[in-house]
Amino acid sequence: MSRRKNHRTQSTNHNATITSRFDRNGKIRTETTRRDEGQLEIAVSTNPQTDATLLFVDTPTGQTVKFDGRAARTLYRTLQKHYQFVGKAW
Repeated sequence: MSRRKNHRTQSTNHNATITSRFDRNGKIRTETTRRDEGQLEIAVSTNPQTDATLLFVDTPTGQTVKFDGRAARTLYRTLQKHYQFVGKAW
């Protein structure tokens, strides 16, 4: 959520969704779609033959940060533990 000058809440990424599909290489891909311009784009790709997973985070500045499956799981577990600690469990 972002705020306007008159302090009314303005919804960001109102039409955004997360979708899963098989990509053209046969990998399983889950990604954010229809996000507002200038927002993070997130995608996770798993090769069903090797069970290898990659997490991609595309920043508004055009950079891409890539995590392997272990780093992605560590990130997930850290966020999960943090939100449980502050009482906002998923």
